[in-house]
Amino acid sequence: MMRLAGIAARPLRRLLGVLPWLVAGLLLGVAVHILSVFALPRLAPDDARARLSGVTEVNRLTTLSGRGSVALPLADPAFETAICRFDLSAGPLHVRAPVTPHYTAIALYTATGIAFGAINDRAATRRTLDLFVVTQAQRRELSTDEDETAADNLILVSPTTEGFVLIRALAVQPSLAPIVREQLAAQSLCEILTPEQAPATQ
Repeated sequence: MMRLAGIAARPLRRLLGVLPWLVAGLLLGVAVHILSVFALPRLAPDDARARLSGVTEVNRLTTLSGRGSVALPLADPAFETAICRFDLSAGPLHVRAPVTPHYTAIALYTATGIAFGAINDRAATRRTLDLFVVTQAQRRELSTDEDETAADNLILVSPTTEGFVLIRALAVQPSLAPIVREQLAAQSLCEILTPEQAPATQ
């Protein structure tokens, strides 16, 4: 009986001997995966910042129109797009987009393409969407009288000084695309505020 118990215990001892190696391999795999996810945006030679630098200017809005497929290879062709690379080192950024007939959305990204804010016209109470992008230090200097979470007067804190704003407007028919594109170009805004233009403080 004892001999049978000893034979049965051998696979268990063998398994316990291999278990630490299995755990170590699993932890190593998880660590490599996490490091690669965080490092890839910084190591990629053709990241969002590199693709956009050739077609946009800093703190100035650019409508992409036919160039959208180059700068944004996975962009939905039903949307007209305007984009603005920003640098908050000179001050807060004011972003404005018109409420177009069908759908308008603004999304904010870091320079490496990580999203940190978004808004669309479904919550707007005016004919434009207005938001302010600030750094954490700039945010501490602002104490606004208005509701800073309102859809048309939003203040968003950027985790990085540099990034980009993406404005998309839906053209439900191809024939409407030039009209929507013109509306974006004429009524959208992306500019650094002077101290006089900054949101009023209490």
